[in-house]
Amino acid sequence: MKKNLFLLATAFLSSYIAGQQKISFETIEGYNLGTVVGQKEWTVKTDNVPNSSFKVVTGKASDGNNSVEVTSTNDYTENFTYLFKKIPEYNRFSVSADVKLEKLDSSDYYLLSLYYNNNGNYSWAGGFNFMYSGKLYADSDVNFKDLGSWIPGKWYNLRIEIDHVTEKNIKYYLDNQLVHTSALGSKVVRANDLNFEFDNDGSGFIVDNIIIADMDQLAVADLSKKQINIFPNPASDFITIKIDDKINAVKFYNAAGSLIKTAQANSSKIDISSLTKGNYIISIETESGIETKKFIKK
Repeated sequence: MKKNLFLLATAFLSSYIAGQQKISFETIEGYNLGTVVGQKEWTVKTDNVPNSSFKVVTGKASDGNNSVEVTSTNDYTENFTYLFKKIPEYNRFSVSADVKLEKLDSSDYYLLSLYYNNNGNYSWAGGFNFMYSGKLYADSDVNFKDLGSWIPGKWYNLRIEIDHVTEKNIKYYLDNQLVHTSALGSKVVRANDLNFEFDNDGSGFIVDNIIIADMDQLAVADLSKKQINIFPNPASDFITIKIDDKINAVKFYNAAGSLIKTAQANSSKIDISSLTKGNYIISIETESGIETKKFIKK
């Protein structure tokens, strides 16, 4: 259990790397089991599917422990039901998610579906269309591409990259393979609405491991990334942090993700004698951004 908590804490802190947000629905991210509606700005638009059909559950994840499971009430909705949240309006960005669908010959789905929401006026950028028949499409109002068939009960990683400025296109990736590139619709000024949609016709799906990234900021972060060394590691009394940058703050988190210690920013040599033995994550805040390192107190 301690190892799992440490891995979750690492993932949680990594989600705050400049330009990238990770949503894995874990307790350490502030999510609770039960309906996801109302948590972290997730909401639904539906005719008659109750909030209880959109739950944070444990033990059905592709990453960590938790995920969101969407279940059908078998009451077909002619207008699609949307589980969605607002996302930042980046010039160039990518968004990905792991999804698993329940069964064939039931619901239709549009997953990882992106829109430009302009004060309630929606323009569709595109998404992945999992049809009840088993066909899978990369789809938008501009065009679509047949990607073959999908398999129920299998995890798929979906990713979309959108460039609003230079190429003005949308790229679709299925399990990390580029499968389609399309022009971006002229009405999609800035994609800002992330949706997972279905028609509630007898089957549901699971979503996990959502990653939203500002591609411009990530590119800058990669160029300015500094090499950080922590020694000795493991250590019992003092550690030294070596980095070619000014350190603004150093924070120690335990395996459960709780902040345990904040060190003074004016010294690279830090007294860790008061820490109990175990695994820690060190968050090092510099002028270039935030880096995290694993550390063992012996």
